[in-house]
Amino acid sequence: MKRKLTLAQAIEAAAILFELNTDERGALAIAERAGLPVASEEERAAFLWEWRAYVHAAVLYGLMVQAPNVVVVEYLRSTQSILRRLGYSEEQATDFVDGPFRAYSDPMVKTQTQECPAVFFRRLLKKELTDVPAQTVAMMSGVMAMVMSATLDKLEQYEYGLE
Repeated sequence: MKRKLTLAQAIEAAAILFELNTDERGALAIAERAGLPVASEEERAAFLWEWRAYVHAAVLYGLMVQAPNVVVVEYLRSTQSILRRLGYSEEQATDFVDGPFRAYSDPMVKTQTQECPAVFFRRLLKKELTDVPAQTVAMMSGVMAMVMSATLDKLEQYEYGLE
């Protein structure tokens, strides 16, 4: 039997999924294992910016598949507060939504999630997939697929109430 979530609980659950998958230490460990540049503060910030945008889009996609539209809309409305908790300013949050988040959410909305690794490397490294080492592509593509799958699986465990 699925646990029924209120609208507020659904938004909280989605935000928790985002936070769990964007934990700074864990995300940077993935980047290091994949051979991505994260030695400097600037490189770490650039990686986290892209990674957080991908995960935010993955959670949004999961909600689009599993939850009523009102939950999707309210999750989008919570973007500012989610990013504020991470230390981003209001202007940065707007740039986040208009830039990287949109870059990942566009292919997801079109159910072309397989395009996300290419978007990731194009945005982060300014390189096409063919110009990135195969093991780096394989590692990041695999992690991105696992995040997407785990998000969909988790969100499928609930029923969404509208009260």
